[in-house]
Amino acid sequence: MTNLQEAMNIFSSKLIDLMQDKKLNIKELSAKTNIPRSTINSWTLKKRSPKIDYLCTLADFFGVTIDYLVGREN
Repeated sequence: MTNLQEAMNIFSSKLIDLMQDKKLNIKELSAKTNIPRSTINSWTLKKRSPKIDYLCTLADFFGVTIDYLVGREN
């Protein structure tokens, strides 16, 4: 597994956990963050990695750091 694949797996898991904690589905998260549903879906399926602006949006929305989202801190 490459570093990019590992990072995508970690990010996907963190995002899914955060969504579950807030009881949000992809459609609801999309509406609250203005991130397209298809983009969020591709992250949860580990098909794409997020751009930095989306990482910032998600970190602010969930009240976590970007490092947390990408697995650089617990």
